[in-house]
Amino acid sequence: MNRIVITVVYIFLIGFFAGCDSYERTPVEKSIYVNHQSLNMLVGDQLQLTASPTELTYSWKSEDPAVAAVSLSGLVEATGEGTTNIVVYRNDIEVKVPVAVSQRIRLEKIEFAESDISLAVGEKLTLNALPVPRNANDFSRFFWSSDNDNIAVVDVMGQVAAIAPGVANITAKGGELSRTMEVKVFRSLNVALQKPVRVSSVFAAQYVGEKAVDGILNTSDSGNRWVSQSTNNGPQWIEIDLGAEYEIYSLEFWTQKDYPCADFQFQKEFNGEWVTFFSQTSNTSVDYSTTFETTTASKVRLYFTKGSSDGIIRMYEMRVNAKVYK
Repeated sequence: MNRIVITVVYIFLIGFFAGCDSYERTPVEKSIYVNHQSLNMLVGDQLQLTASPTELTYSWKSEDPAVAAVSLSGLVEATGEGTTNIVVYRNDIEVKVPVAVSQRIRLEKIEFAESDISLAVGEKLTLNALPVPRNANDFSRFFWSSDNDNIAVVDVMGQVAAIAPGVANITAKGGELSRTMEVKVFRSLNVALQKPVRVSSVFAAQYVGEKAVDGILNTSDSGNRWVSQSTNNGPQWIEIDLGAEYEIYSLEFWTQKDYPCADFQFQKEFNGEWVTFFSQTSNTSVDYSTTFETTTASKVRLYFTKGSSDGIIRMYEMRVNAKVYK
């Protein structure tokens, strides 16, 4: 009986292992992998191609060596303008890498579209670096940097952000060339505040010119303002001694409701004479504000040739804003 059982088991095992040998075998596909699928090069450029698996040996050739040549190790050199293929092969397997070659146009210099950059704290501006010639192609892009990130920072696109008052040099670098732009960052300061004042006239003794620069802006307080005689009798003006030279760029003043001043000039003293650098006609605003091209001044004058409907100037406050870099 035991002999019969052993025989049956033996026959079963032979059948089991015979069945294991019936697996299907799929051949492994053979391929070559290259570290670049295509190349864009300039005449004179060199670039190393690498084929994988790296433990094997490959052959290299160019379909047009006048455009791009390739060494036995896969080093490609752009030799002339045009297109071709670099071929890597082993036995009956090959891969083609398309190559486009352009003539090299060297960057000669860098220019900026902007000049005399002046930014208020918190302001941003994107600088425009321009290659010369415009079609220069021997650099990838401009790289930006600031020599003082505490004053102004610049991002990869050339956008400058003003951080604190001062001066920073922003540099654009392309290839081996660079160009630097000075960026001045300022804070705005009312340089007319509590400075010495002269006026053409006062309507009454309590309406002195000093009240227009005392820093108190309260349009409901009729006593805290400068009130002049009427411009119907001649121009009326308020003159302010700033005490030092400033780069002024903005003017603000507030007059009584329903009594805007129509026509006036903003002037500065230059060589003992008053020079007009800004004029306004037909103004209808009682809270007037404007900016103008920055100018240097130590004394300024607001000169009214036509006041309100009755000619009288009723000014609560006047501000002259300057750029301060510290």
